[in-house]
Amino acid sequence: MPTLPPMPDRFPPDVLEARASSGSAWRVARTRARQEKKLARWLAARKLPYFLPLRRKTRNWRGRRISSEEPLLPGYVFFVASDEQARLAMTSRCIVDRLDVADQPALLSELHALDRLAASGRAFAEAPGFAPQREVEIKAGPLAGLRGYVAAAAPGKVLLRLEILGRSLEVAVDETELEAV
Repeated sequence: MPTLPPMPDRFPPDVLEARASSGSAWRVARTRARQEKKLARWLAARKLPYFLPLRRKTRNWRGRRISSEEPLLPGYVFFVASDEQARLAMTSRCIVDRLDVADQPALLSELHALDRLAASGRAFAEAPGFAPQREVEIKAGPLAGLRGYVAAAAPGKVLLRLEILGRSLEVAVDETELEAV
């Protein structure tokens, strides 16, 4: 199977320092599974600025050490585009959803933080998506429709506190079944 050349994590190289031109703004693309690099190549081919923070991952495979670069935030690509260019990006067949960002300076600050994290080379783990005390609703499974508060969170599972008949009950729920209220 042929391998592609190394993927640059941004286009152009100064995308995080350059100001978005008038009519353009930072957008967040939620991609189909494992389509982040494909979308980045699609954007670069159309000269649309993007940022895809990557981290190097090394694994052993059949006695060999294989090194690859994986997205720091799987499923997300950040890009600068006008409304028309953003609509065009939706035709790439890589994007599931597009988020328009209201607070551009805050997003840019977070992108700089992601860039520093990726460059540091330090090990890290993604935290569970639901913070303690956050109100959530169960969207799937036998408990669908119930609301409660997050008591604790671990990767993939959330301990949910439900108030039923004046009593507090705790139940473990898969985080994919939850939605923030």
